[in-house]
Order: sequence, then C-alpha cells, then structure tokens
Amino acid sequence: MDNNKDFKDIVSDSHLKNKEFVDLSSMSNNYKSRRYKKKKHGIAGFFSNIGEGISKWWRKAGKLQKAAVISLTSVVAVLLAGIIFVSTYFNYNYNKITGDNSELGFEEVIDKKVMNIALFGIDSRSKGFKGNSDSIMVLSLNFEKKEVKIVSIMRDSLVKIDKKGKTTYNKINSAYAYGGPELAIKTINENFGLDISEYATVNFEGMMDIIDAVGGIDAELIDKEVVPASKNVYLLNGLITDICSRIGEDPKKHYILTPGKHHLNGIQAVAYSRIRKAPNVWGTNNDYGRTDRQRYVMEQLFNKAVTLNKSSYIKLAKSLIPCSETSLSYSDIIGLATGILLKSPTFQQSRIPLDQYLMSAPTIRGVGSCVYYDLNYASKVLHAFLYDDIKPEDYIEQNGVEKNDWYKNRTSGSSSSTSSSKPSTSSSKPSTSSSKPSTSSSDKSTVSSVSSASSNTSSTSSVVTSSDKDKEEKPQSSDVPSSSEPDKKPSEKEDTDDKDNSTDKDNPADKDDSSKDTSADSGKVEE
Repeated sequence: MDNNKDFKDIVSDSHLKNKEFVDLSSMSNNYKSRRYKKKKHGIAGFFSNIGEGISKWWRKAGKLQKAAVISLTSVVAVLLAGIIFVSTYFNYNYNKITGDNSELGFEEVIDKKVMNIALFGIDSRSKGFKGNSDSIMVLSLNFEKKEVKIVSIMRDSLVKIDKKGKTTYNKINSAYAYGGPELAIKTINENFGLDISEYATVNFEGMMDIIDAVGGIDAELIDKEVVPASKNVYLLNGLITDICSRIGEDPKKHYILTPGKHHLNGIQAVAYSRIRKAPNVWGTNNDYGRTDRQRYVMEQLFNKAVTLNKSSYIKLAKSLIPCSETSLSYSDIIGLATGILLKSPTFQQSRIPLDQYLMSAPTIRGVGSCVYYDLNYASKVLHAFLYDDIKPEDYIEQNGVEKNDWYKNRTSGSSSSTSSSKPSTSSSKPSTSSSKPSTSSSDKSTVSSVSSASSNTSSTSSVVTSSDKDKEEKPQSSDVPSSSEPDKKPSEKEDTDDKDNSTDKDNPADKDDSSKDTSADSGKVEE
C-alpha cells in the first residue's frame, strides 16, 4: 500500500497554487515590535510611552481631528509665549496670600457673580510696600451686569482688629502695617461683612508714571487749592514742590496758579490727590476731601485706560507693574481684563462713612483722633450698594440712620444708642461739569466722627426713618468758597482743621503716619 495515496497534495491543489503565503517569522517580528512591545520604565520610558501613544493616535486620526489639534496647539503655544514674555519682560510683584477663607475673615463667597478686591495705597516715598495704608478702597466687579464700583474707606476709621487671638481697637490703616495685606483684608472683611480674597497695593510714588502713560487726566481746581507754594506747602503747588525735590524736576514747570479746568500730568495729579487742607470742587474738606480726590483720579485713570490704543498697553503695564504688588495671578488679571474691564462697564463710587451716620469719636489713649460710626450699619449700606444696586443716599432715605455706640458697649454687652436726626440731604454745591467722585453730602470741618458697629458686636441701635420728613432740618453748610467770598490766607485756614484729622504735621506731602502710629500696637486697646 502506497502510504502517500491517503494524503492530499495541498501544494499542487489548483485553488492554492497562486496564493501568497505569509512569512510567520516576519509577522511575529512585526507584532513584537509594535503591539506586544514591552513598555519601558523610568522617566525616559514614561515620555517614550507617551510619545508612542500620541504617534499611534495621530496615525488613526482623521483630517478634521488633526487640524483641530494643530490649531489648539498653536493657540496654547502663543499663550505660553505671551505669559513667558510678560513674566520675564515685566517681572511683576506677585505675592500669593493664604487661600483659607477663615484666615481672611469670611466663610464663603457672598455672590459668585461679584468679585471684591482690596486696593491699598502706600505713600512710603520708596519702592517698597510697607507701612500704613494711606488709601483703602474696595473694588467690586459685577461680571453679569458689567459694573465696576469703587468704595473708599476712611483710613482713620476706628475698627476692631483681630490677629492671632488678640483683639485691638485702632485705625483701619494700621492693620496693613501690623500684619500686611492679609491682616488688612481680614480686618475689612470682619468689620464690613465682605468676602475679599485678593488685593492690589500701589505705591503712590509710581502713580506719576501710570498717569503719564494714559496721557494725564482732567480736573477742576478751585482758588483755595492753587495758592502759591510759598504761602502754603500743604496745597497743590506746595505738594508739587515736594514731589519735584525728590525726583530732580523743576517745580516751576508744573505749578498751576489759576482755578478752573486743567489737564494734569502725573506730578500734578499725584499732588492733587494728596491735598487735604483745602476744600475741593465738591465742597468736601480734610481727609474726606482727599479720598474724594483719590477716587476721582482713579475713575479718570480707569476711563482713560479702557480707551487706550492696544499699542499703549505695554507702556501702561511697564509703568504700573514696578509700583504695584498683587495676589492676582496672570490668568486672574487676563480674566478680569477680558471679562469686564475691556467691555465698557459702568462705573460708580462711594465712601465709608457718609456724613449722615458720623458719630462723635471716643477718646482712646495713643490712637489719636479717629473716624467713628456704626460698623454694622455701614455694612448694610455697603452691601445694598454692591449687591442690590441701591445707592447709599437712597438706602439712608428709605431705612433711616442707625448710630450704635459699639465701642462703648464692646465689653458690657449693654445697648446704648445716640439720637439722630433724619438723614440730611446734600447741600448745594458749586456748579461744575466735573463728576463728583463721592456720593456724600458736604463734608464736616473735622474728622471727629464716624460710628459703625462691628459685625461681632450685638446691641440695639436707634433708627431714624424718613417718616420724619415733616421735620425740617437745617442743611449743612458747605466749605466751598463762593465767587464773592474773599480768599483767606492759606496759613490762616486749614491748619486748625488738621488738628483733629491727622497725626502727621511735619511732612508737607502727608506721608505715611507710621512715625506717629505705625502699627496696631501703638495706642491699641486690647480685650
């Protein structure tokens, strides 16, 4: 028997004669090199495996997917290049602060559509960011309504300051010197019930360059502000002299000796924002008048900045960054700019306190004269303005005035309130085309009063409602000089105003009061 007869010759089979056979050895090598390749380990292996995964995905991706990836990569590359350029070219002063809300004096964000940022002005005559905060403002941004609101807080406001379990009572500007921006933010939040978690500090020494970068600002000056420097070193021209003496400029090139509308350069605008020993065009005087000027300068600066040509932004940034410090990251700044600041938002401003709820200030050893008011009531007025779009004057008209003597009752827990007349209306102001930077009525002659109950102080307060409209109240007199009023010599007038308003008498530019009141430890009242 032929053993081969039982087997079929598959090689000679007609349907297989022309077929190509796969080389099994090559196939196994192919799979070994790709699908079944052993993964590498270590850092080099990590990146190698990622690269192979991307390569594999790229071979399978369609044209649209590849185009999208290329576009996205280009955008990311441009953004990264921009961030690297900005960080290396400008090298801005970034100061990261705690992200723990409890350490900043609040529990949760009040309204996610509203972002509140603390603005501090340091007038230290140097490049640093130390000392008392000469100017304190709350910048409130409403992203939904595209609104920008600025509220200045009087730097001499008496408040409760808590640090590391120790409670002191002092002027609010001392918190910055005592514990830096974090304690300053915490003090604002705890006394006014806010949710601030970011800040920006500007040294006024560099504001001149910022104002020049936007082309200057317009302001209206009255005769009492523009007296010659030889007659009063605390007014516009005297302050111009002080600034020029430190930067090597000729002050005569910057003097303004006539009242009326003027276009101010950086030197003139900074000097203007420091005046506190003469009334302004809105009739406010002393430190109240100075905060009005500062907010006006901020408003004009903001309006000019949002209308700048794109080519001018780098010049503005180069001027702003060296004299400012902030907790805002690059992404935060870009988000604020694109989300609201470059979308023509509305702009409103106010001040804490308004004259209607000022109170007679208590005498506190070592603290000096301060601004005293019901902090709890001020918080209500502030919240209505920031979150409910109710102007402070309207809130006072609708709800009356509360004046609780919270400092007197801080330990006893008893309630003691002062009587109050109905909310006063704004006194007549001189006719002017300048927009008023404050919603306040005419200013009082001294800084002796402002009461505001701390949010941590519980006591009843007197309320005077607008139902008392039948009782006429004599309007407050304005310090604004009329055209027929003869000018007083500068040396005869404003010096007495400042006795109750400031502890700094030796510096014509009203620099930081740190020489007299450097921290909450000086003149503090402890619990």
